[in-house]
Amino acid sequence: MTIDCQNYEIPKETSKDDNFKYKAAAFLTGVASLSLLSGFAMTLGWAKKQEPTLFSKGVHPTEIGHASLESGGSLAMRALGRATLYSVSGFAVFCFGVWKLMGVETMSQFREKMGKTLPSVPRNDPPQSRTEFSGIRDLLQYLIDEDQNKARARNSPDDS
Repeated sequence: MTIDCQNYEIPKETSKDDNFKYKAAAFLTGVASLSLLSGFAMTLGWAKKQEPTLFSKGVHPTEIGHASLESGGSLAMRALGRATLYSVSGFAVFCFGVWKLMGVETMSQFREKMGKTLPSVPRNDPPQSRTEFSGIRDLLQYLIDEDQNKARARNSPDDS
């Protein structure tokens, strides 16, 4: 018994997940939040390891004018809270300002106006390079090979 492999097509999954965008956004938000918190925790740990005595002391002015001591962790958490508040509110004000300066009322008007204002992204149809990779190693090896080919092309003398 032989199998004809030349005419065999691999069936593709036809059902698409309707909530894929939401799941992807939730995943990326979770990864970003986890990386932010882990970076903050690592920085606090590093500061505590470098100066354990100074880490446990912090200066917080009181109403009388004397300085009371505040721990490094609570000082850092207060600083993170303020920085988060400033960055989120600052970006919201920026977005609101752009929205009002453009004079749009709906998101579709905003999209159309931005589409006319910003340069268009050129289409890559058909793709000029590889678009499918078996894994991260394959992708990285491809990037290394392409970089080496471009370096060789720059360094070789032109035969024209």
